[in-house]
Amino acid sequence: MEIHAPDHPITGWKDTVRHLAIITAGILIALALEGVVSWLDHRMLVREAVANLTEEIRNNKTHLDGMFARLEAEREQLQRADETAVQLLQQKPLGRGEMKLEAPGAELKNAAVTTGQITGAFGYMNYDAVSRYANVYDYQAQFMRLQEREGQNFEAILAFIPRLYGSSPPSPAALEEWRGRIGIANAGIYIREQMGRQLQKRYDELLADR
Repeated sequence: MEIHAPDHPITGWKDTVRHLAIITAGILIALALEGVVSWLDHRMLVREAVANLTEEIRNNKTHLDGMFARLEAEREQLQRADETAVQLLQQKPLGRGEMKLEAPGAELKNAAVTTGQITGAFGYMNYDAVSRYANVYDYQAQFMRLQEREGQNFEAILAFIPRLYGSSPPSPAALEEWRGRIGIANAGIYIREQMGRQLQKRYDELLADR
């Protein structure tokens, strides 16, 4: 904003007051316009953040739905792995069938909420809206930590498989330990399903308002 000097000499108090009034009015108008522009920018920032969050939550829900569809297959794969361990413990020969184990879990993103924090968009939303997003993403973070722990156990189960078909079978103690990991994985599927259903419900509640 620029303030220019009068284009002619000020001749008296009336002239001074008139010029001061013009300057004051100009400043107030400029500040008002700046406030409107700032408010519009903030509204646009919020709209963009909400659109990104909504899209991300929809995608996360799709990945979560896909995980539910694979749960039974995961259970069956673990059951076959356990049966294989029992065969070896009973000193029965293994068949030529290939053991299949697929990594569990759903890939859930949080880029939109991180972007909202970085850009400051959440600072221009009302508390209730921010609280609802925080509730969903906090629970999603808990779910992802559960998946990470499950993934570590799954890696140990997977890494043991080549030993089953080696020239010398693993010891009974090693097989029992492997079966224990399989049992933990089965319990993990149950817990993951329960937490996943809760997270799915929170997704649905948030998307219902969009």
